[in-house]
Amino acid sequence: MKITPEDYAVLESAVKRTIARTGLTLDNYTSLGLSAKRYRWDMLEKSRIKIGDGISIDGDVNIYAYANNNHIDTALRKITKTK
Repeated sequence: MKITPEDYAVLESAVKRTIARTGLTLDNYTSLGLSAKRYRWDMLEKSRIKIGDGISIDGDVNIYAYANNNHIDTALRKITKTK
């Protein structure tokens, strides 16, 4: 995975907080005919963390400076993996 451990930790914390706050699960999405990828990216969007350039506030990261959507999706897949 190309994302740095520091940026991954910020991403993981934000996405896991969002999952806990919303109560949405992968099963909720797949039962509606939506994909696991849609779930991952929706959780990222709902987290409201900024992952690119722009005005940085606490918790934002600039992952796009060194990675692309494929790398981000790999990290999101790991974060949202169900046991």
